[in-house]
Amino acid sequence: DVLNRINPSYRSKAVAKDDAATTHDDRKLAENIRQLSKYIFARQYGLNTPFCSTATKSSSFALGDYLDRETEIKTAGPCKTPKRLKDILPHLERLLRRHGKCGYLPLRDRACPSKVCPCLPGSEIRYVLLYLDQGYWS
Repeated sequence: DVLNRINPSYRSKAVAKDDAATTHDDRKLAENIRQLSKYIFARQYGLNTPFCSTATKSSSFALGDYLDRETEIKTAGPCKTPKRLKDILPHLERLLRRHGKCGYLPLRDRACPSKVCPCLPGSEIRYVLLYLDQGYWS
């Protein structure tokens, strides 16, 4: 979810070519990488995580929404990237770029091909006949 907000992988190829100039903007790319690192390494930036206990008497056992940290990151304000994370930033950049280039739908269709083609009329009947032919419903 965070990767798709920063660098969507579901854009069409025409839009992706138009946005190629904007994705190569170094300042914006560095900002996106730091944003991603705040999600992955939240504790290093002083943000709450589900692994550290910050429960009070009024909110015992209440967990925050760790999928969307935008409000927590904005309230924390700007902060420097910790030294121990500076070596990780190039790896996060590679992750972000590869996520943007990956075609997840063709990959899914190749790994898990559907036996039913919704574009053909009567495909539901073919699916049932396929199961009958294989002896599943004897």
